[in-house]
Amino acid sequence: MNHSFSGSDFDSLASGMATSGAIESLGAIQHSRNLLLLCSVVDAARRAGHPEAAAARHGFEQLMELKRRVPDAAAAVISHPSTGGWGLHALRVLQGGASPGASPGVRPAQLAGMAAAAAVRGRRPGTFTVPASRGVVTLPSVGVLTAPGDAETVRIVHDGREVVATAGRTSSPIPADGTPDAPGWRGLRTLRASSAGRAEFELLLDDVDPFRFPDASSAGAERLSETAVAELERTLGASWALLSRHHGSSARELSGMVSTLTPLRSSVGSFRSATSREHYGCVAFSLPVDPTQLAVTLVHEAQHGKLAAIMDAVKLLPGDDGRRYYAPWRPDPRPFSGLLHGTYAFLGVVRFWRRQRWLEAGEHALAAHLEYAHWREAVRLGLVQLCSHDRLPALTVRFVQGMRRVLDQWGAEPVPGPAAALAAERFHAHRQRWIAANGPLPGCLRTVRDLPDPVA
Repeated sequence: MNHSFSGSDFDSLASGMATSGAIESLGAIQHSRNLLLLCSVVDAARRAGHPEAAAARHGFEQLMELKRRVPDAAAAVISHPSTGGWGLHALRVLQGGASPGASPGVRPAQLAGMAAAAAVRGRRPGTFTVPASRGVVTLPSVGVLTAPGDAETVRIVHDGREVVATAGRTSSPIPADGTPDAPGWRGLRTLRASSAGRAEFELLLDDVDPFRFPDASSAGAERLSETAVAELERTLGASWALLSRHHGSSARELSGMVSTLTPLRSSVGSFRSATSREHYGCVAFSLPVDPTQLAVTLVHEAQHGKLAAIMDAVKLLPGDDGRRYYAPWRPDPRPFSGLLHGTYAFLGVVRFWRRQRWLEAGEHALAAHLEYAHWREAVRLGLVQLCSHDRLPALTVRFVQGMRRVLDQWGAEPVPGPAAALAAERFHAHRQRWIAANGPLPGCLRTVRDLPDPVA
């Protein structure tokens, strides 16, 4: 499982606009990472003498056999975001010596659920004994089944045409034709968007898998209604049309990176979005969301996903020496890793608004120019601090310099006066709140008597 980037691919990632080869490499790295996690779960269960160690190995062997016979179906399961999330959590529990009761959602025998999911996706016959955790049987990337009674396991049989789940004397069919709902069954639904001249953008909506995102309790506890799904698909269609027509490089990246959307719970009137290093390919956000907001959210979160995947391949972070930095998008001081992540993510946001501001009219145009001016200056301040670190690994220096070259190209681009003035007000207010809460700005910023306003 050796993976590497070419120098040009690495530089394209640093610039925020990755080549197709770089995106493919990131996906391959994450697939191998998840596979290694699953293999490590099998080994950790054996070392811990876990009662499900043999079942875990058998499930893994079934998955590997399906990987040989239906590679695309198995790859979809192995690369599914919740597979990585489950694998890392299970490994931590097993290596920490926690009992199954301390984390009932983690059962090593769940590897059989992944094998069953690959069989369903690949329409391959097989018999799988899948554990029920908290009354739920999970087939990652396919759906979840409510386990009857107090069943510990469910026997899933696929005869090549039909899938039947049996627990004790109770049997129920699992739709193998993509039907999302049936008695006791909740399947993942597919969101589709298309735009003239662009391939269809197809994403899974995962609002059922217990490991779909960290702190699953913060995700929408209720399954989205069909009405809500239809509205989200319409919004995604409008967002994809915008991205594919006017932000083609971002659309290409998203189509190669993002596979799954997960709804998040949020307080009324607020919007949240997030990615997780453990769940590559998943973007989580709260509803409702409008098309432009969803478009820029996808771009922003894809930047986080790219950087997390890069960090799985190469060492970018220096040792934490305790220094903390001013992040113009946060109320609290951030470590180097947080500043790097935020600066890189907002570099993508700047790129989006750099183009989008010329597509808007009236008040929307003013707002778009404001977003561009504000985030361009935020990224500049982030880069000033990143570059001030005196002990960066060579690759980190190269990465940060790549980001800086891009921003330098945009630095002299004019912004209408009203938007520049509003951006300056935003920064002044944020700086004052930050200083009041945290004390003086980092030294590399205090050397400037008054931080420059965005270019007018």
